[in-house]
Amino acid sequence: MKNLRRKGFDGDARFTLFLSLLVGTLTLGLSHVFVFLRVRKRAMTSQHTSNNVTAIAVPGHQLKKGEISTDYRLRLDRVVNLYRESDDAVIRIIGGRPSLGISEAQAGNQYLIEQDIPATAISMEEISTNTLENMKNSRCWFSLFDEVVLVSNRYHLERLQTLARGLDFVTRPCAAEESIDLSLGKLLTETLFLHWYWAGRIYATVTHNHRMLDKIR
Repeated sequence: MKNLRRKGFDGDARFTLFLSLLVGTLTLGLSHVFVFLRVRKRAMTSQHTSNNVTAIAVPGHQLKKGEISTDYRLRLDRVVNLYRESDDAVIRIIGGRPSLGISEAQAGNQYLIEQDIPATAISMEEISTNTLENMKNSRCWFSLFDEVVLVSNRYHLERLQTLARGLDFVTRPCAAEESIDLSLGKLLTETLFLHWYWAGRIYATVTHNHRMLDKIR
């Protein structure tokens, strides 16, 4: 339980998770189907190239024994391509630190530098424990630009864009993968997380629960 609290799984999170499951049950799964279709559509229609790039943000991905995962490498390789095609874009890596070892952001930073990306072009957010916190703690950085290109795996883009809109960030999604080869398991996982987010957001908005709203905006 201590580990869950450390990751931000507090009372509000537990309540909204229960609420999400309840909504799914009461709608006979239709609410989950609706979210799934949005996740899948974004995954299938997002472009893997982007023009006029001035700022790029890329979320980290869980490290395994300090090593970058396949999905994370795809994200970082896309960032490298975008940077090389841009006119000196800046890069923000958002990824927290495990209990031991380097942070996801540090691992990504090292990888980009090895690909000849200047260290001066990269900044990091590495103190948070989840994607929403990462983005909230990067609010000042996002506010510097008219638009930020968000790079991630196809299955992750809808949730990432939803969180960005909730924070009033102006962003454009960019897929890490060129091909559309989607994992059903990853799409379903994203559906559950995004359904959870929407259940909490709608509840907090309807009930004017400012404590909960402050956590997501």
